[in-house]
This record gives sequence, structure tokens and C-alpha cells, in this order.
Amino acid sequence: MTPSECLSRIPLVRSETGRLSKFWRGFGEKEWTTPTFCPGWAAQDAVAHITTGADFYAHSIRRAAEGLPPEPPYGADAKEFLAVRKEKGDKLMAGPRSALMDAFDASAANVCAALDAVRESDLGKLGWHPRGLTPVDAWIGLRLVELVIHDWDIRHGFDPSVRPTAPGVEGMLTFLPAAQVRHFNVREKEPMSARFLFRTTQPGRAWTMIAEGGKASFRPGPEGAHDAAITADAEALLFLNYGRLSREEAERAGKLKTEGGAALVDALLGVLFAKY
Repeated sequence: MTPSECLSRIPLVRSETGRLSKFWRGFGEKEWTTPTFCPGWAAQDAVAHITTGADFYAHSIRRAAEGLPPEPPYGADAKEFLAVRKEKGDKLMAGPRSALMDAFDASAANVCAALDAVRESDLGKLGWHPRGLTPVDAWIGLRLVELVIHDWDIRHGFDPSVRPTAPGVEGMLTFLPAAQVRHFNVREKEPMSARFLFRTTQPGRAWTMIAEGGKASFRPGPEGAHDAAITADAEALLFLNYGRLSREEAERAGKLKTEGGAALVDALLGVLFAKY
């Protein structure tokens, strides 16, 4: 992921935001209360979650870009922040649907404005996130993931055969190698030292993940020798990493294939592939 490629995805965040605003404003009561892929969430829960997320994204991105100390937008720590965020989301869902959508549009415009102000020199600066300090370049991908994945979650409630948007998949894939590294570095695992080649189709990309002890890094392209290779349909790999698809389902459908040391692959994918 080059800096220019990272920044090039900001217009996609804006266009996906506009598409979803138009789509959700057309919902009636039935659509708002339809269960989503996420257990216990109806469509209104997902939209409220994205709405409150935008407020904190904009706050963290702006503080990082301005060189200010990372801190939560409200509350003294992660626990208080999450409690206040839930309270804000519950309040939005208790009010009129039009007010929820107005809040979504306002918070989305706020985060888009924060992203529009980002420059290449800002991409490595750290912003506050309840799961740990996160560089600005990652926030672009995180916002895109929220929009694309939760859009799919909601539409899945109406039709389990739906697919995520093709532009969304391509945009999310830009940030996946770095996201995999962040996930590996913070999740529990046994130490390993190995090189893994990831290859995707539709669209096609390749990168090398290098695990050394308890940490990982990545390099673009099939660099050097590898201990194992993972080849997957891009959509499937994204869904595997974000808990919307199981490894067993992906392998049965021929959307995921692995080569090389089986024990190493199992250990790595056990860390990377989220369980919902």
C-alpha cells in the first residue's frame, strides 16, 4: 500500500457514504427493524453504530494530523468511551428515523472532511482507538470497512445471497495486508517465524507476511521464498478476516486454498480469521 494508493481511497469513502445515505433514507419501519448478519442487531443498530463511529474517527484523525496527544473524544478511558458511545447510539435509535439519518449525514460529513485534510506526511501519525493507537492511513481503511461490511450485514438480513459492492471490495483490499499485521500483533498466538505469501483473485493482488516471534510485518508482492501460500477470492479473504465467513465454508466453495506447511498455515489463519 503506497501513500498515494492509500489517499486515493478517500473519495471512495465519500461515495460509499452518499450511496448508503440514499439507500437507508428509503427504509420503512420493516427495513429498520430487520435483523442483520450481526447477532442481536437490526438495521437501525448498525446505522447508529456507524454514526457514532464517525464522530470518534474524525476526532482521532484530526488530533493525529495536528500532532496533538491521542485521547478519546469523550470519557477518560476506553471503558468510559465505549459506555458513552453506546448511550449515544441508544438515544439515536430511540428517536425518529429521520433524526438518525440526519445524524449519520452530519457525522459522516465530519469524518470525510477530516480525511480530506489528510496529507501524505500525516499518514504515519497515531490516533486514539480503544484497541490501541492507530496510524492515520489505517483509519481510511477502517472507515471503508465499516461502511462496506455493515452495508452487507444489513442487506444480508433481506437476502442472504447478497454480495458486497465491487468498488468496496477493491478499496478494502488496499488496506488488508496492514490490517492483518495489526490483528496479528495484538491477538493471542504462539510465537512463530515464517514467511507467508498471500494471493487474491478478483481482483488480483499479492503480498508477503513475515512473522517473527510475536510480531509481523508485510511486503508488497511475492518477495523471496515462502514457507506457505494462501490463495483466495478477494471477497472471501476479506470476509474471513472480518468474521463474515468461516474457513470451512470458503474451502468447500473453492474460494480458499493453501500450500506449504499445514501446521504453520493453521496457526496463522487461526490468528487472522475472525470468529463472529
